[in-house]
Amino acid sequence: MRVLKNIFSQLHSFVLWALASVMLWGWIFGMATDTTFDKKIMVFCHVPQMEDTELALELEKDLPDGIKMVQVHTFDYVMFDTLSIERADVLIIPAIDVPEMAEEILPLDGQGDAPVYDPATGQGILTEYITYDDTEYYLYLGASSAHLEDGAAETIARRLLEM
Repeated sequence: MRVLKNIFSQLHSFVLWALASVMLWGWIFGMATDTTFDKKIMVFCHVPQMEDTELALELEKDLPDGIKMVQVHTFDYVMFDTLSIERADVLIIPAIDVPEMAEEILPLDGQGDAPVYDPATGQGILTEYITYDDTEYYLYLGASSAHLEDGAAETIARRLLEM
């Protein structure tokens, strides 16, 4: 009985060490597999649910020159990381967010909004990867994107529209 009492009295220490180990190895893995912002395209989608890894893998099949990876995240990801939405190269956002994000987004080719989902018809792009709300969604370039000059953000945005 004393042995069990001793094990249970130290259980919290074991749990804390396990959590710390998982976090440390996750950070090491992230650092080892990540690249600098000038070599990756970041796509942020303000949607309820998505298959971000599968979409990123699909977009990485044919990368623009100088780009090593594509990262796809929901807006929730920003809350748990040091990333800012200002780092976004491409954004998919609901129509309701467009006015409040007006300074952070640019229309593709300056031609206005690029629609990606219409709730009236249920038709949209990337429906095999993204679950949309019952509202209109649009695709924009990030106004602070590091890839506006080299055209990589536009290339990925156009690929999204064609998928």
